[in-house]
Amino acid sequence: MGHDDSQTKRPLFTRLRERLVSVGAAHVDLEAGMIVATPGVFRMREVPIALVSRVEAGNRDTSGWDNVFLFFHVDGEETLVLSEHDKGFAEVVNDLQANFPGIEGWESAVPSVKFQLTSVDLWRREQPAEQTDPV
Repeated sequence: MGHDDSQTKRPLFTRLRERLVSVGAAHVDLEAGMIVATPGVFRMREVPIALVSRVEAGNRDTSGWDNVFLFFHVDGEETLVLSEHDKGFAEVVNDLQANFPGIEGWESAVPSVKFQLTSVDLWRREQPAEQTDPV
């Protein structure tokens, strides 16, 4: 579960400041090539953009509210989940459009099904075509 060492290491002061001040927020550090989420004071998630293999949008429809999430899948690691209600969500989507074409349509892509969790893939990393060895 190691991260790609070619990614820029984010400064310690920056990470500490974000952890203490940006609870419930997300943003993209374009310089470091990372998606950064701070779901709690003692929890921060940094996901290298280059390692994301799939972006999925999910919709949880309940009687009181409707909530859309983006799921950033990284092979071999825990999925990063961002809610449309997280601070900075719109900016994250805007910043990642070039990396993950199609995510800008996240809201309309997810069908609203009463009282169910529904999801749809917005972007998937293309796998290289498998080559067959001549016999």
